[in-house]
Order: sequence, then structure tokens, then C-alpha cells
Amino acid sequence: MTQFAQTSPGASPDAIQFHYDVSNDFYAAWLDSTMTYSAAMFDSGDVGLEQAQTRKLDYHLESAGASEAGRILDVGCGWGSLLKRCADWDVGHAVGLTLSRAQQTYIEGHAFPNVEVRLESWCDHSSPTPYDAIVCIGAFEHFVRFELSATEKIRAYRDFFKFCRANLKPGGKMSLQTITWGALRAEQVHPFITNSIFPESNLPYPWEIFQAADRVMEVVQCRNDRLDYAKTCRLWLNRLIENRDAAVHAAGEEKVDQYQRFLKMSAAGFETGALHLYRLVLQCPGTQEKRA
Repeated sequence: MTQFAQTSPGASPDAIQFHYDVSNDFYAAWLDSTMTYSAAMFDSGDVGLEQAQTRKLDYHLESAGASEAGRILDVGCGWGSLLKRCADWDVGHAVGLTLSRAQQTYIEGHAFPNVEVRLESWCDHSSPTPYDAIVCIGAFEHFVRFELSATEKIRAYRDFFKFCRANLKPGGKMSLQTITWGALRAEQVHPFITNSIFPESNLPYPWEIFQAADRVMEVVQCRNDRLDYAKTCRLWLNRLIENRDAAVHAAGEEKVDQYQRFLKMSAAGFETGALHLYRLVLQCPGTQEKRA
């Protein structure tokens, strides 16, 4: 297994960069034009992946209460698609956190309006004033490692929910999207995934999320949209095959072969229920705790 120095219960910056810093051109070869690297939200009338991804972004912004919000935090902001979308929601200021230098460079290079991106973990983030809303899409999967016990995993997730509660205004909401284990158990995961694709990253079981949030953040909405991710992975795979030459030029034959295998495995996992995709809305209690 790929080994990196550990500084937190989750994936280290080196492990995150191992996956996300392959090459911005590589990801651009098979993601859609929004550069959104997470499950889309489909409707029967969609004309393309971009439309479904925009619907997903709007779903999370609406769920978090982002309409005309003064300040929003995006934990694990990727290549900035949600940060960019905040402008259409009249958000005053959006802050994105990432551990990927390539993603930070991409966002800064596009100069999205009213956007600040930081190369920083949520564990190290502090804000002088509370946020109106928090969104976390596809980052929760990196918050714990495989060697942690269930108790240690829940403690790490609980620390994240405490962070969100402390950094949200009273009554504020967070919209969370994460892959979870379904019928597949963590000990059954193929070593190819942990060695070649996502080192140091372990998924939550749904019950671990609820137990971690108990009496910290209230879960007010929950849905499992695993087939949305299955369809997203199939579309990504098709785009990667269609644009293979550009992807190989950016990252090499071996990396492209790995990702074709990874996307096939992922699509099958969501189709069979081995993996689930949870979208949750959590809300702070009306009285906010003293900020750390």
C-alpha cells in the first residue's frame, strides 16, 4: 500500500495530491465542462452531464440555504464548480478548502468572482465570523483511514460535525454528499482501490454518520442516490474512452488504464448496491456553542 506521513485521522495532503494532482488536463479530458468530480443529479429531461451536474450543485446550495447568503464554506471544493455557481445564487463571499495544489491553481487561475480558495484542511481552518452555510461534496470519504476502529472513525466524523456546528450561524445548515459502504464491507475492498486510486481513504457506514452527528447536528433530510453515481461513472468512462489520446498525453497509458478500471468497478458497485451515495442535510441547533 502507498504510504504517506500521517498528521490527522484522514488522508494526508500527500495522499490527496496523489489522486487529485495527477493533472488538471487529465481530469479535463473526461469530466464535463464544469470540472465537477462527484455524482451528478439526473432527471429524465437532461440533455447532458453538465445539466445534471448543475442540478446537483443547485440542490446542495438550496439545501444549505445559500440563497443570497453572505458567506459560504465549501469543504473539499474540488476544481471550484460550486464556488463558481455561488455567484448565480448571489452569495457574497465563498471560501473553498482543498488539499490539492492543482485544484487551488486551477481555481485561482480562473478568478471566480467573490471566491477565496485555501490550501487547507478543515481541521486547520478558522473564521472570524460564522458562515451562513456549509457544503461538503465528496470530501467526507477522505476523513478517516482504513486502520482506524469504528470508535475512532466516529470520533473523527464527530469532530468534523463539531467543526461545522462551531462555524455555522445558529440554525445554519450543511449539505453533505458522501459515498458510503452498502452491501460491500470495508474489509472486502479490492486492494487496487486503496493502492492505486485512493490511498488512506475509507468510506463511512451510514450508521456511523448518524451516530457521529447525534446531539451535535440534526439530520433533517437524507436520500440514497446510488444510481445517480452509477450513471455518472458510466458517462465519465465513456468520455475517458472517447478522449483517451488527450488523457494519455496528460497522464500516461498506465494512469488511464487504471482509471478506466476504477470507473468500471465504481459503476458496478453503485449499480449492485455494493456502494451507496448519501445526500444529507444537517442543521445546527438554534443556540450556537462558543466558538473555539
